[in-house]
Amino acid sequence: MNKVIFWSGTFLVLASFIYLTSDTLAPFIIAFIFAYLLHPIIESNARKFKLPRSLITTGIFAVFISSFIFGVTVLVPVIYRQIAAFISKIPGYKNTFEVGVSDLMAKLDNIDPDLGNKITDSLQTIVNSVFSLVALAANNIWGYTLATLNFFTIIALVPIILYYFLRDWPQMLQTVQSVLPVKEKGKIGEIFLGINQLLSAYIRGQLNICLILSVYYVVGLTFIGLDLSLLLGVIAGFSIIIPFIGTFISLFLMLTSCYFTYGASVEIVYVLILFAIGYISESYFLTPKIIGGRIGLHPVWIIFAVFAAGSAFGFVGIIFAIPIAGIIRLLLSHIIDFYKSSKFYRN
Repeated sequence: MNKVIFWSGTFLVLASFIYLTSDTLAPFIIAFIFAYLLHPIIESNARKFKLPRSLITTGIFAVFISSFIFGVTVLVPVIYRQIAAFISKIPGYKNTFEVGVSDLMAKLDNIDPDLGNKITDSLQTIVNSVFSLVALAANNIWGYTLATLNFFTIIALVPIILYYFLRDWPQMLQTVQSVLPVKEKGKIGEIFLGINQLLSAYIRGQLNICLILSVYYVVGLTFIGLDLSLLLGVIAGFSIIIPFIGTFISLFLMLTSCYFTYGASVEIVYVLILFAIGYISESYFLTPKIIGGRIGLHPVWIIFAVFAAGSAFGFVGIIFAIPIAGIIRLLLSHIIDFYKSSKFYRN
């Protein structure tokens, strides 16, 4: 009973602290994620080259920051220009869509005028609503980013925090291990090891898959000659983070852009073939090869996790739904094992 009270109190204190400081945690969380991803690289290189860890840390930190700055200075302006181009084309897309709807309705009028008028009114309302929402979201995307994440502050703080995380990572682990209860240290260590393996497999594997698919879609869409190929390719590559839903969204965006660029032409078939190859490669080769079955979640639970996390935490919840669900599954398996080994279960 005392253990339950202690751990419940500890959890409440941590949850209260996170809630009270949530507005200032963004740069620390981002830096921690990068440090978590880079730490194994530092350890492996330190063992491989038999050099001081501090020297390897400084070198990898310098390479990472240089690559990050290069990527920001090269990719962000291009993506920004493509978003601006997309915003400027929204009225044209709307007009093209309305012309297509009008042609369709003219054919329906010959069959049933009342039905044609009802469908026309419904489609017009939907089109106006969708394009209004898209235009509003696109025009305010940068404002939302700056307002919610304090973008420039994060850009300035993350490298500093990241360096100290990388430098002091072993000491941080030792500090955490030193405060664990002596009797339960082995069991808690086993749980943390399982969580680490799960997150490592998912985050690093998913990042590699997203980068591979982004390059594939950008090259493929550029070869087809699609407008906004860089923006659409990056979205399609990283949309797999959102299971099922992201796939349909990326396909819809590519087909829509292709239709507005070329009309009902053979390029739509090319886009479908490109997407099919990417989807099959991701589902049957990249994900099984890179991530494997370490998450261990049934598709039904994945769908439930995505909708539940999205409902509770919005878009951020959708992104982190799968690893959170995997961690919950792991913890539940240990809780069930503990329950089955208890006197309550045996009696």
